[in-house]
Amino acid sequence: MLRIIQNLREPQKLWRILILLGLSLLVVIVFAQKIDFSAIDLGRHLENGRLVFSQPDLLFKNFYSYTEPDQRFVNHHWLGGVIFYVVYLVGGFNLLSIFNILLALAVFLSFFKLAYKRAGFYLPAIISLPAILLFSERVEIRPEIFSYLFLALTWLIWESERFSSKKKILILLPLFILWANIHIYFFLGLALIGFKLAEKFLWQAFDGSVNSLGFKLKNAFFKIKKDLLNLSLLSAACFLTPNTWRGFFYPFNILKNYGYQIAENKSVFYLQNLILNYNFSIFKLLLVVLLVSLIATWFFYKKPRWFDLFFGIFISVLALFASRNLALFGLVALVLISSALKRPVALLWSRLIPNKYEISEKVKKYLPILPGLLILGVMLFLISDYQERNNFLKGSFGIGLNTGQADSFEFFRASGLSGPIFNNYDDGSALIFGLDNQEKVFVDNRPEAYSVNFFTNIYLPMQNEATVWQDILTQYNFKTVYFSHTDQTPWGKTFLKRILADSDWQLVYFDRQYVILARKSVTDAAILDKYALNEWGFRGRLRELAGASNVRERFYLAALAQSYGMPDLAEEIYRQILLANSKNQRAIFSLAYLYSASSDRNMLFKAIDYFQRGLKIENKTPSAYSDLAMVYWNLGDYFQAEVNWRKALKINRRDADALYYLPQVEDLKKRGLLPRS
Repeated sequence: MLRIIQNLREPQKLWRILILLGLSLLVVIVFAQKIDFSAIDLGRHLENGRLVFSQPDLLFKNFYSYTEPDQRFVNHHWLGGVIFYVVYLVGGFNLLSIFNILLALAVFLSFFKLAYKRAGFYLPAIISLPAILLFSERVEIRPEIFSYLFLALTWLIWESERFSSKKKILILLPLFILWANIHIYFFLGLALIGFKLAEKFLWQAFDGSVNSLGFKLKNAFFKIKKDLLNLSLLSAACFLTPNTWRGFFYPFNILKNYGYQIAENKSVFYLQNLILNYNFSIFKLLLVVLLVSLIATWFFYKKPRWFDLFFGIFISVLALFASRNLALFGLVALVLISSALKRPVALLWSRLIPNKYEISEKVKKYLPILPGLLILGVMLFLISDYQERNNFLKGSFGIGLNTGQADSFEFFRASGLSGPIFNNYDDGSALIFGLDNQEKVFVDNRPEAYSVNFFTNIYLPMQNEATVWQDILTQYNFKTVYFSHTDQTPWGKTFLKRILADSDWQLVYFDRQYVILARKSVTDAAILDKYALNEWGFRGRLRELAGASNVRERFYLAALAQSYGMPDLAEEIYRQILLANSKNQRAIFSLAYLYSASSDRNMLFKAIDYFQRGLKIENKTPSAYSDLAMVYWNLGDYFQAEVNWRKALKINRRDADALYYLPQVEDLKKRGLLPRS
C-alpha cells in the first residue's frame, strides 16, 4: 500500500498507472456486451459441463443430435464447458459475463507485460489501441479465451529469468494438460516453444566463430538437447485427454471434415467483399507494420531475432487463413511490434530531440499526454460507434443475457409441442441447453460433428428446394420447426420465407431471435387453437417487440417482417431507427434494398436516393454500387448502371453482377443500341 502511495506522488508513475487503467477500461468496454445466446456456442459448452460426467459419450460422439448420433466427434473443449458451467451455477449468466471480462483483462495485461518487458511502457501503450480493437472480434464467451491466456503465460514463463529450467517445466506441464482439454489451440504453446528452440539452435549454429559447420551444428544441438526433452514432455502432456492421440492431432484434421462453410474460417480478403468490417483494415495495417518492423530488426539488432520472425510469420499466416484469428494476431503483434520498434523509435527520438538535458526532461514530462489523448479518443470513438454504427461494439452494453433470450425455451416447454424438431445451424447450441435435453436437435454449430454428406445433400438442399424439403420431411417426420430468423445465409432466408407461407405449418411463436411453427397435420388441435398467430397477431406482436428492442434486434425483426410478406412493417421499423439516428447506414441501405425489390418505378427511384445517401456515409460498403447499378439497369438507365458497376469492380474485382452485366453493356454499345460515351 505504501509503495502505491509513493508511486502516486511521482508524476511519471502516476501517468503510467492512469494509462494502464485507461487501456484496461477500453478492454472492459469492448467485452461488456450482453450475451446473444441464439447464435453462439455457449449453450453447448454449458450442457457439456452439466452432462460430461454422467454422459461420457458426448466426448466421442455427436451426442446432441438425432440425425447422426454415431458420427465420431473429438470434444476438444469439454473442460472449458465444465468451468463455464461451474461459474453459471454460482452466479448465472451475469457472473459468466463478469468472468469473461476478467479473463479478457488477464489476457490483455499478460500480453502487455510481455511487450513492456521488451520495449518499455509508452510504445506498447500506443500499439495496444489497435490490438484492443482487433480483440473485439472475439468478445463472446468461449473456451478460446483460455488459449490466449495460456499462450501469454507460456511465453512469460519460458522467458522468465527467475525460474530454472526444471521449475519452468513443472509449471508448464499441468498448464498444458489443462490447455489440451480446454481448447484446441494448445498447439500454439508448443509452436511458441519450438520457435524459441529454433532461435537458440540457429544462434549457436551461426555464431560467427571459425569452427567447422559440423562442429557448430553438433554443439548447437547439444545446447538445446535438454529443452527438446522438455518440449517432448509438454507434447506428451497434450496426449492426456479423453481422446488421447486423436485429440493431439485434431488441430491438423478438424477442417478436413467441414461440410459447412462458416464466416470465421474464411480469410479477411474473402470476407471484405461481403461485409463491412473496419477491423479488416486495422489488421492489414498492423500486418504491414509487423512485417516492416521484423525486417527492421535485422538492421538494428546485433543478433537475428529468429523467434520473432518465425512466430510473427506463423501468427500472420493463421490470421490470413481465418478471420477468427484476428484477435490472436493483434495480441501477438502488440508484443512483436513493440519489441522490434524499440531501437528504431529510440534512434528517431535522439535525432528529433536535441541532446540537452533540460529539453529532454521537458519532453519526457509531457510525453504521457500523447497515449492518454489517444486512449480518450478511442474511448469516445467506441461510444460514438455504439450509438451510431455498431462496427466494433455490435451487442448491447452490459452483462448477462440479452432481454428475452430464454423466452422461446420457456414457451416450448410449456406449450406441449414436441419433436422431432427441425432447427437451423445457428440456433443448435442454444437449443441443446435451452431445451434441457427434452429434445435432440437436428443440427448444431459444430460442422466437424456431422458428415460432409449431411450438409451437402441434406441440410442445404432441404432449405433451398421445396421438393427436397418434402422428402426430408417424410424421412424425419418433423412436428416442429424451431428456427433462428437471425440466420442471414441465402438458404436460411429462402427456407424461412417458404415455411412461413406453407399452409401445412402454423406459426405459433416468434421473438427477437426465433420462430416456432407447428405442423398442422400432427399437432394437437387444442395447441393450435391456443397459440396460432394470424396476420394481425403477427403485426401486433412484432410492433410490441420492436418497441422494446435494441437496434440490432430491430433489424432482425424487420427482416422477419419481410420474410413474412409485410414489407410495410419492415419499412416502419427502418424509419424508426433513422428517426433516432439519421446516419445509421444499415437502416439507409435496408430501405434501399426494400425499395429496389419493387417493380414500381417510383419505388426504384426511392431506392436510388437511399443508396446514394448510404454511399455518402460509407462509400466502401460491399455490393452497394453493384446493387445500385442493378436498379439503374431495371430503370433502363444503362449509362449509370455501367458507371456504378465499374465502381463496384474497384472495390471487389470479383463482383459477380458487374462481371456478368458489363459485357452485356459493351455488346449493346457495339450494336449501336447504347452511346459509347
